[in-house]
Amino acid sequence: MTTDQTSHRINQLEILFTEQEYTIETLNSVVTRQAQDLDLLTTQVELLKLQIKDLKTNITDNDTLDERPPHY
Repeated sequence: MTTDQTSHRINQLEILFTEQEYTIETLNSVVTRQAQDLDLLTTQVELLKLQIKDLKTNITDNDTLDERPPHY
């Protein structure tokens, strides 16, 4: 192999490495953002569960089942 060919191959490898590094950084930022979104959604679901549990304890079965609508 000549010096020019070796130099050309090294340049091509450096270009490939740079492109791969950019791709990895981009993917890392996407995964990090998705992890943050998932944490937020998990917290929101837990809060909703607590709200539903509180609503269930505040509503008695008799209040909703035996009551007739006002138009009867």
